[in-house]
Parts: sequence; C-alpha cells; structure tokens
Amino acid sequence: MWSRRKILRSVLLVGAAAVAAPLGGCGFRPIYGNASTVSTSSGTRVDQQMAGIRIDAISNREGQQLHNALRDRFNPLGQPTDSAYTLGVSLTIRTYGALSKRDLSATRRNVELSAFYALRDNADKVVMTDRSTITTGYDEFDDPLNDISAYEDTIRRGTLQLAEQIRTRVAVYMTAGTPAPITPPPPGTPPPPEQPGSWATP
Repeated sequence: MWSRRKILRSVLLVGAAAVAAPLGGCGFRPIYGNASTVSTSSGTRVDQQMAGIRIDAISNREGQQLHNALRDRFNPLGQPTDSAYTLGVSLTIRTYGALSKRDLSATRRNVELSAFYALRDNADKVVMTDRSTITTGYDEFDDPLNDISAYEDTIRRGTLQLAEQIRTRVAVYMTAGTPAPITPPPPGTPPPPEQPGSWATP
C-alpha cells in the first residue's frame, strides 16, 4: 500500500514531466538547468564560452567587489590566459535618504548600484552593451560603526545581485547568438572607458 509521501512524489514527477514536454517542443532551452548541455549558436557549450570571457579590472573598492563577484560566476577556475571575449564594466553608486522615523531614531538609506557594461570580442569589436541596476538599502542609526557595517553589507549584497544580472544577460547573448536589447544609459552618463573605471554619485 502506497504511503501519502509516495503518492505525492508520483504526482509531482508526473506534473514536472507534463510541463517539460510542451516547453521542449516549443524550442525553449534552460540556461542554468544544466549549463554543460546548453550550446551556443556555434555549437560551443555556454559554460565554456562564459569561462572564456575575461573580466576587466574595475577601480575602487566597490568595483573590486563587483569584479570578484563576476570572476566567481564567469571564471570559477581562474581568468583565461587566451580570452575570446572581454567584459568591461563601469559602476555607479548613488546613496540617498528614503524614510525617517518620527522620533528621528533611524533613517532608511537606499543604495542604487548601476553597471553599464560592454562585451568585446578578441578583435576589440563591441558585440553587446547593456545596463543593469540594483537598488537595496539599510537603516542608519547615527552610530558610525554600525552604519558603516550596514553600508558595507548593503554594497556586498548589491554587487552579488548585480553580478548575477550581468551573468544572466551575457548568457542569454551567448545562447541566442544575438545581442540582448541595448539599454541606453541615462543622459550625461559617459560610455564605458577603454580602461573601465568606477565613479560614485553622492
């Protein structure tokens, strides 16, 4: 006699198979389900293509954190010595007040991290550009040590989320073989420099 757990497991397996079948017939391919089995338009596996992208240095402490997060996602085994592509990133950070308690005991600070990035091939031709933005925040209690720690933790979380967004967008480009829709930067934003840097907006 089947237990309730076995019956539930069977129902879930049947449901998963029913969902997967029409998706496969429509031509959908998972990006992350099994990266080693997803191929690019040239027949190369996406994980191999991503590992072959060199991440340019990003200046400043926050830029270094984003650079490290990107390397963890693109080059888990280390930066390639002979790269097919190079990813240049410019990082903007904006911090602004959002809310304050009536007794002024705490203020909510929003931190907006924006990355404008360009993917270049080994002929230095730009094949993809895009922009990703993450907005997070922290509570400021007028305690210098606590506030600094909260801000640094917010930056850490923001750069990790930003790195995930960038990786996803580049993976879509690698899988489809066509550039992702280009999001133009806001008016006044400089294009990615030849040696990507980082700037902060108060």
